[in-house]
Parts: sequence; C-alpha cells; structure tokens
Amino acid sequence: MEQIKITKIQALMLGITSITVTGHLLFIPVIIVHAGRDSWISLILAIFPALLIGFTVALLSQRYPGATMVEYCQLILGKWGGKLVVIIFLFYFLHEASLSIRGFGEFYTSAVTPRTPIVVFLIAILILAGYAVHCGLEVIARTNQIILASLIPVGILASILTHKDKDYRNFLPILENSMAPAWDGALPIISLYSSIFVLSMVFPYVNDKEQLKRYSIITMLILIIMFVGPLTGVIAVYGAERAQGLYFPTFLILRDVEIGALQRLDILGVLLWSLGSFSKVTLFLYAIALGTAQLFKIEDYKILVVPLGALISIISIINSEDLIGVFRFLKNYYPLYATTIGLILPLFLLVISQFRKAGKKVEGRDKDV
Repeated sequence: MEQIKITKIQALMLGITSITVTGHLLFIPVIIVHAGRDSWISLILAIFPALLIGFTVALLSQRYPGATMVEYCQLILGKWGGKLVVIIFLFYFLHEASLSIRGFGEFYTSAVTPRTPIVVFLIAILILAGYAVHCGLEVIARTNQIILASLIPVGILASILTHKDKDYRNFLPILENSMAPAWDGALPIISLYSSIFVLSMVFPYVNDKEQLKRYSIITMLILIIMFVGPLTGVIAVYGAERAQGLYFPTFLILRDVEIGALQRLDILGVLLWSLGSFSKVTLFLYAIALGTAQLFKIEDYKILVVPLGALISIISIINSEDLIGVFRFLKNYYPLYATTIGLILPLFLLVISQFRKAGKKVEGRDKDV
C-alpha cells in the first residue's frame, strides 16, 4: 500500500470532477432524449439512488479501513469469488476510462478541430494522465483541487451569461407523456453517478475517515445541484424538441453567447471539458493500475501505466465507429450495465459483508459517524 495520505475533501473532489465533466459533455444529451422537457424531474428521481451510491462506497471503505476494493472484495467473497468481482470492477473502470477519452476526442473532432485525427487527442490526454499517475495520488488530488476550483466559477459565469436567452415556458406542459419518460431519463443519471465507486480505490489513503459517509452524501447532493443549471439551461434555451437533436448542447450554448463585445465563449467549454477529462482519465487510470497491481501482487503499480494506457486507447477506438455509435451505446446499453456494476454489485457486497460480520480489521477500525 502506498505510504501517502490525502484529505477526504480531496478524495471527494476527485469524484465531483470526474462525474461532472462526463455528465455535462456526454450524458445531458442522453437524458434529454429520454425525458425531454421533464429532464429536471429525472434529476429529482435520481436523488435517492445517488445518495445510496455515495453511502455504500463510503460504508464499505469504513468497514474495511485501509483496504481498497480489490482487498475487501476478497475478504467478503473469498479468494476466488472476490477475484472474479474485482476483475468485473476493473473492466468497468477500464471501459469507463475508454468512454471518457473517446467522448473527449469526439468532442474535439466534431466541435473544435474537425480535420485533426481523433487519435491525436486520445494519445495526448493519455500521456498527460499517465505522467500524473506516475507522480502519485497526492499530486493527482492536489492538481484536481486546482482544476475544480477553476471549473466551478467558469460554470457559474456561463450560467449567468446565458440567462437572458432562457425561456422557462419550454418546460410546459409538465409530464405530458406520464412519468415513464422521466423514469427513463433517471436511469442514465443513476448510471453516471454509479462511477463514484472508483473512489473505493482512493478512500484507503484518506487521512481522516471520520464522518466519511456524511461527506459522501453531501458530495452526491452537490453533484445533483451541479446538473440543475446545465440540464435545465439547454431546454430553456433551445426547447425540448431542438435540444433532443443536439450532441453537445452545453457547448453550443456557450458558442452562441453574445453580450456586447463579449462573444463566442466556447473557449470556456473547451477549457471545462479538457481539464475535467484529464482529471477523470487520470483518476480511472490510477485506479486500474493500482487495482491490477494489487490483484496480481505486483509491487509497483507504475510499471502498468503505459500498457494500460495503450489498452485504454485501443478500447476507446474499437468501442464505436463514430459519435453516433457512442451516444447509441450510452442511450441503450450503458445505463443498465453501469448501474448493475456501480450500484447493484456494491450493494450486494455490503449485504454479504453484513452477514459475514464485515467489521474485521485490516489496519484498525474507524470511528462511527
């Protein structure tokens, strides 16, 4: 185990950045396609599952202090059952990272520099992420602090500058097609928030785990709030029908802003998603490398960074033929797949650990919240 420590705020900020950037870039169009003008209701419906996800990952980490997901899975399910579940989680992390860099690359080649081959962006972000992972978790956490501190003001500024173009009558009539579309829109949100389980590879290195469950729940509430503006803003500006045909609607809103001499704020969107994508890919690459090293008893996880980075790039390329294929996967398959692995499977571990008296010590028992 690495002899490093970060704060619980730093750990949870890693989760906020990784979920926010992917959600704003790739998932808002998917949610709107499902729920239309009732997307805000989908966000409300996702609150309880989101809190449950945050509570579960924190409680598992507190029950097994000092143990990563790789270690406590084997304590809960036994050596071979635990290894099987660990492989499933690591594949999930690997696929999540590949989807993130593919979305990042598609964003650049579709909306920013269409003539540049997508592989250029994939390699660039993986080189940066690989270097950050080599520097260690403390560097990753501190870098992400700076990135998130810059992203939030930019996001608030963008929301304020686009307010004059919003027409909230676009949300009427409410529930015109019953609750079914809203429920359909809630599942992609839940699946997106399920990726917070990656923090199971980070929480063992938190220096103070007291009240970790409470902080995790607050984090999930913050994530819900951070989706209100972008999700409702797209519909308020473009209307539900037009918004359903846009691939990067939040970026288009920024591009269309005109306030006197202040025009074309799409550079803010490029900044937001470039920095955020870097943070997410770095976090997941770290989790995959560390988890693989622990699973196969490799002393130094850093020797795995380059081959795993290459594997992520290959998977991202073969995932889909084009941008349409990426969104088709996110719309039709990802919600069920990610929710099963990121929410249902951790809940299963939690229940089994309860029956098997999962309060066994790894490095000592944490205090109750």
